[in-house]
Amino acid sequence: MALSMDEQRMLAEIERRLAAEDPGLATRLTSFRRPGPAAGLRTRRGKIVGSICTIVLLAVIGITVYAMTPFRAYGQKTRLPATTSSVSAPSSAATVHKTSASSHASG
Repeated sequence: MALSMDEQRMLAEIERRLAAEDPGLATRLTSFRRPGPAAGLRTRRGKIVGSICTIVLLAVIGITVYAMTPFRAYGQKTRLPATTSSVSAPSSAATVHKTSASSHASG
């Protein structure tokens, strides 16, 4: 419901009087008029831009994970045999060495 010119003029006069009598209250009431930072996201254009940015971000994350998968698989294949053989070889050699030393000592 639109206000007539006379009603708009009276409303403006009331606002001016309020600002003159109580500036603190007038300042608090004018803060309701200012759109906040999220006001841009409420528009149709803001929603479209936000959706496109979200889709692009998810695509970049997916491509990055897909691109890094071969490196992860390659790293596991080369590390597992090297770790297993390097750990098991000294322990078996030490066992053989201790066994032969104990048999020489008792014999």
